[in-house]
Amino acid sequence: MDEKSPNQEELISLSNNYYQDLLGYKPEKTFLQDVSEKDWDSFAFSKGLNQNSSGIYLPRNQTAIVRNKNSLSLFHEYFGHGLYCEQNLVGKKLVDLERKLLEEEKQEFQNKNFTLEELNHFRIRNEVFNELDKFRQENLGRYELFAIWTEYLLSKEFNLKNKFEKKYDLLDGQEKDLINSIINFSIQYGNLATMYLQGMARRTTTKRVRRLLEGIYGNERVNNSKLILLTGSKKPFSDIDLFASSNDLKEIKNDWLDLCVFNEEDFEKRIKLFEIQVTYPIMSGDFITGDEDYLKQKRKQLIEQPITEEAIKHNLRKSEEQKQRAMQYPEEFNERKLGLDYSKTYLANALTLKKGKRIFDLKKLMLYSQSENIKVKGGLE
Repeated sequence: MDEKSPNQEELISLSNNYYQDLLGYKPEKTFLQDVSEKDWDSFAFSKGLNQNSSGIYLPRNQTAIVRNKNSLSLFHEYFGHGLYCEQNLVGKKLVDLERKLLEEEKQEFQNKNFTLEELNHFRIRNEVFNELDKFRQENLGRYELFAIWTEYLLSKEFNLKNKFEKKYDLLDGQEKDLINSIINFSIQYGNLATMYLQGMARRTTTKRVRRLLEGIYGNERVNNSKLILLTGSKKPFSDIDLFASSNDLKEIKNDWLDLCVFNEEDFEKRIKLFEIQVTYPIMSGDFITGDEDYLKQKRKQLIEQPITEEAIKHNLRKSEEQKQRAMQYPEEFNERKLGLDYSKTYLANALTLKKGKRIFDLKKLMLYSQSENIKVKGGLE
């Protein structure tokens, strides 16, 4: 090991602390097994492994096996595959299928002696094995890419970059292109965004969300924003819902991040119009950054400002716009259902405002629309 680089125990402790800070979790269910150099050949032969390999991960018992305390193998197997199988939906499904197959193998061969040929014959005919085999083939690329990127990330963090570069030189052209793409993404948008891009669980705190945004936009643009709020369910495998009043940020909508942005002037107009897309995050969102006194002022304004005819008509128009947009999609499309739900919400908001009520909660508005049997028929009447 390099003179200044940590030993294995130190690497595990340092890496755990790194991931706990970055993601809010570290490997918890993964076991680590070290195999000495002198025992590796016989171990590899017994497991049917390539004797030149430096480690393996076994999803069915979530064990990372490392050859001779190899640091890159530790990063790859324990922190790469291990964390992926604990905190990623693809990895979790892989573990579940492996364990389901193991149970069926136990039932088939319980108290029996069997050969490898008999085991393979059973697997070929087994529905779970075929599902697992197909799933592995479909997801092997992303599974391995995450582990290689983990090697890059941790070797750079703990003074082992030279070791990774030697391994990198041995990768083929396609592998280099894939790892380069994810490394370049991490350089441009930050390590947290790169984790989420690859499907890792999202433990949202205000500190972590701010770090995420700073990685994507840079500190200056985030600091210049009037208001950024965290909304939504905050579930680990749901997208991160954010709302911003900012002249410096652009909207983002992808599989893991939904950032809704209004410029400061437009935001002020929509506050006066009681637009639910603005009032809901203002009243229920968690403050990330910006002017906290300004947030308090806007909440007070929504409670005290008069309800105008203009505000009621605005929400009726938004309801109609959402309905028209939704109807452009076929009946079975999710965009159609979502658009009609938005339309009902705007309509419910308009009707409650007309009655002098202020409801800022989306769920309460949807319940109101159901209790009043609101139907989106079209027109503003």
